[in-house]
Amino acid sequence: RDTDIILWDVVGEVGLYRLRGHKDEITGIAFVAGSTVAGAASALHASSAGYIVSSSKDTLVKLWDLRGQHCVQTLVTHRSEVWGLAVSPDGRLLVTGTSDMNLHVWTLDMAKLDSVSNDDGKGEASAKSWEAITEYGSIQRASRDRVVELRFHPSGLYLACLSADKQVEVFRSRQHAEIKKKMARRQKRHREKRGKDKADGSDHDDSGDEDEAESAAITAADELTSFKVIRTSGKPVSLDFNPAEADATALGRQGGMHILVAQNNNALHMWSVPVPPPGKTTKQANLGEPSLVSSVEMLGHRSEPRALAMSSDNELVASAANKSLRVWNAQTGSCVRTLECGTAICAAFLPGDQYIVVGTKEGNLELYDIPAATLVETFDAHEGAACWAIDVRPDRKGLVSGGADKCVKFWDFELVRDDPSGAVSRRRMTLEHVKTLK
Repeated sequence: RDTDIILWDVVGEVGLYRLRGHKDEITGIAFVAGSTVAGAASALHASSAGYIVSSSKDTLVKLWDLRGQHCVQTLVTHRSEVWGLAVSPDGRLLVTGTSDMNLHVWTLDMAKLDSVSNDDGKGEASAKSWEAITEYGSIQRASRDRVVELRFHPSGLYLACLSADKQVEVFRSRQHAEIKKKMARRQKRHREKRGKDKADGSDHDDSGDEDEAESAAITAADELTSFKVIRTSGKPVSLDFNPAEADATALGRQGGMHILVAQNNNALHMWSVPVPPPGKTTKQANLGEPSLVSSVEMLGHRSEPRALAMSSDNELVASAANKSLRVWNAQTGSCVRTLECGTAICAAFLPGDQYIVVGTKEGNLELYDIPAATLVETFDAHEGAACWAIDVRPDRKGLVSGGADKCVKFWDFELVRDDPSGAVSRRRMTLEHVKTLK
């Protein structure tokens, strides 16, 4: 957020230097190596050779020379905040995402980066670095919300775009043969259009030559095409591919790639996306839709826990958060009960460890039966003011609650029958208000 980029030496555990130039929060960053140093990532980090590309909310994307420690190129094309970027594994493509419906695609010229590196960043070679990143085109997204994160598959064949509206859109990189077929069809359409115009007597010679030249140029939309869309149950915040699937052959043999998505409700979802085997197109493979393979959802709260309580025998731990109360086995760490509650602030086990009482932001005391996993009763303790604290009295015959209404209230434990006339009815715990201190 301070708009600075710091390069760290992870072995020496020290920051080496800062790169200053952005005017707003930095949203994305990636290492870029020239072809002479792209062989080993460790060499890149150890020698500080190579480049960094960064994006920011100031609408700018910058290319930084690590050896000279300065910005050598700034992309000013974006008209809104740049929310993320991704560099392809081969270092050829740069993709940036904003709040509009298009992903902007750029090409990285490794030869020009190398010429700068070999010339120590001086003289004529330095001027060439300004053209190291050139515009390649744009590809349209399905989502209307802003980009959250962009990520290339380790094989370089797929690109995932995470959006703020619960969508993960996967783009596929077309192979060279597919691109040639697509361009041939496009040029054929242009020729047919020109022939039709000539038959109508229209004179479009100059524009026809321009259209033909334009149709012969490969664009980003020719290379990257929309492939699959994953719709998540919660708002996604981050994603990653399985690094073990970097080999394209192995990926096709498995019949699918795996995407791990983290959501803001503290859930992790693993999705499997079917991909065509090597040598086949998506139509030939007759692919299915993405499927949820596994998830981690029940191990924690969906929001910050605000209260903890231990049972008298230290066997159980209760944690309370917004709308959820969980009881855990202290030895195994497993969750044994999950209950819905109010906006919890404090909690306490009652004597015998069969009941637990929760104080809420709404000013209520909520009494829960742990073995039955049910809400027994709700008491309006502090008349809408938050209940900040609960404590069991030393005589173990009642409890005390303190609230934002500047009152301390004393409560006695009582056992009552739900049906007084029934001889077999089970007695249950309740609370009886006996005294208030202002």
